[in-house]
Amino acid sequence: MVASLETSSEPSTIPSTTSSSTSSETGTSKPRRRGRLAAGFALVAVAAGVVGWQAPRVVGELTKPAYMGEPAAAIAADLGCDNYAQSTTHDETVYRYHDQGTCSLEGTVVTITTFDRASDEQAFESVMKALIPVVHPTWEGATYAAGVAWNVADARNLTPETATLVVQRLGDGATKVIPFSKR
Repeated sequence: MVASLETSSEPSTIPSTTSSSTSSETGTSKPRRRGRLAAGFALVAVAAGVVGWQAPRVVGELTKPAYMGEPAAAIAADLGCDNYAQSTTHDETVYRYHDQGTCSLEGTVVTITTFDRASDEQAFESVMKALIPVVHPTWEGATYAAGVAWNVADARNLTPETATLVVQRLGDGATKVIPFSKR
């Protein structure tokens, strides 16, 4: 198929769609365009400001670990514990925590501790690793379950079976063995 262009010596009668610096009909095209452009930039700047201001909070909420800052009762419920009891005292002289309580997990009493920050949970683990070998030197293989901002431990013997059951039921965290040194 061949296309041909016909040219005419007569001037075109089609009105121009491009505008010059001012319109002969209104004389206000340029100021009106500037106003719309300025309003558009302002709207985009406000939207970007709101997004920039809220984005970190939204991302933080979307990536927040499941039990961070939550009550210990939430973990007890997810474990299917019986007889949950929140700790009556909240003593932060040794380590910081959000909430603490005990419950019975298949006949074994466990202590559940939740934290507001992952660093608080790491400090708690450090205290456990330092104190357990001193206070209970015969507890070789003492094990607990921990995840980001939570810890669950057998309240009596820190048995690996209980720690493993906790990790399986929550689908989160890992079992951790407290280092033991023979003297």
